[in-house]
Amino acid sequence: MRAVVYDRFGDDSVLALREAPQPQAARGQVQVRVRMASLNPVDFKLRSGILRLLGRPKRPAITGKDFAGDITALGADVRGYSVGQRVFGSVDPMGGQGSCAQFVALATDLIAPTPDALSDEVAASLPVASGTALQSLVDIARLDRGQSILITGASGAVGASAVQLARSIGARITGVCGTANIDYVRSIGADYVIDYTTAYWQQLDERFDVIFDAAAAASFSVAKPRLRANGIYINTMPRPALYWAALVARAGSRQRCVPFLLKTDAALLRRLAQLAAGRVIVPHIHEIIDFARVASAQRRMQQGEVHGKVCVRVDG
Repeated sequence: MRAVVYDRFGDDSVLALREAPQPQAARGQVQVRVRMASLNPVDFKLRSGILRLLGRPKRPAITGKDFAGDITALGADVRGYSVGQRVFGSVDPMGGQGSCAQFVALATDLIAPTPDALSDEVAASLPVASGTALQSLVDIARLDRGQSILITGASGAVGASAVQLARSIGARITGVCGTANIDYVRSIGADYVIDYTTAYWQQLDERFDVIFDAAAAASFSVAKPRLRANGIYINTMPRPALYWAALVARAGSRQRCVPFLLKTDAALLRRLAQLAAGRVIVPHIHEIIDFARVASAQRRMQQGEVHGKVCVRVDG
């Protein structure tokens, strides 16, 4: 099968489009013909080797995690799925598999049925970006109606999902983004928008129940003065300093610091499917590309030039 592969860690130049072994469905797994993949910042972070805290994929490795497609084979003991059924999900990359490939094979706990109302590009855009927002705001912060939340990176895929979720909950939303995206962030539900090129949210007088640092641009020490007494700060880029800050916060105050790690399973994916089908979450598709443009797309993402999701159409 054709796939976008890297043999060593490095910049986007290590990516190559070539033939790779086609994965087969083992016991409890399904094989999926990928129709659409989507790219996330975690893809280039894994490719570059900087996420040592999370581990390093076995090489050669295929880039990408999220996908949508249809089932082509069932492993032994698989129940509740059928060949030809549309599904979406997220690959565990540590074994070397990735979604920028014609086929993936994975456990049924990492997939969910794709609702008829969703296109493949929308379904493929959900797992990492919208899953991060859902687990952060609902499962960890337990954001409630009337509470206040500040969201950095509000025009990105994770941040925009968070804005839309917070709007559906009924929270008061302050979004942080660049000048070009102010109208977009306001249109998806932010009550207030801060242009980070001209103002600093750290200098606001307001204190927030939740600060969701989707851009991973701050730290707990920076966010702490802007949190309520029992507020929570969630950062999407786990680093050793954040774990230390979490321990200190727990010991010395009612405030919390959470270094976020996504936990993907079928239950989360089904929740995302329901939210997307109900248009609570509407991913912004920045562009749809082919395999040949994956490397350049990752480079542009790393340089901050992409706002929304880049999807990869996987041809036969």
